[in-house]
Amino acid sequence: MTAFNAFQIFNMPVSFKIDEAELGQKYFQIQKMVHPDRFASASEAEKRNAQQWSTRLNDAYSVLKDPIQRAKLVCALLGSPVDEESSGSINEEFLMDQLIRREEISTAKEANDETRLKKLKEEISGEKEDLLKKVEHSLDEDKDPKTASENIKKIMFLARQLEDLK
Repeated sequence: MTAFNAFQIFNMPVSFKIDEAELGQKYFQIQKMVHPDRFASASEAEKRNAQQWSTRLNDAYSVLKDPIQRAKLVCALLGSPVDEESSGSINEEFLMDQLIRREEISTAKEANDETRLKKLKEEISGEKEDLLKKVEHSLDEDKDPKTASENIKKIMFLARQLEDLK
């Protein structure tokens, strides 16, 4: 099964690092051409086609704007899709650290310790940014989707923790 290729829709090279300004410009250019409002007086088939293209365009834009989704797409396109159901490739030390951090979050929330919660959020955000840099290097420099996939799974853990801190 071929992975959905959002890069093709925007005629952009498959790469983790993208020019977000270019992506935005292309999005608005294409959206002007396919927006369903332009087809208000068209046949039902043309209206349906415009709606489908608009939906596909919005989905592709959302994927490319989100670094985690974009990384998962690049991995899939490089032949190594991220298995979100399995944490098997994540090392035990990382998983243990996450259990400890979850306890810290829970304790800080129960104590209503805003200073500690803020510090935890900063730590997790920093760790997430470091992992995103590793993903970029793995995908764009090393062309190693397996290593990138391991780090993407770690990022997903961290993203859930950041959600818990909201």
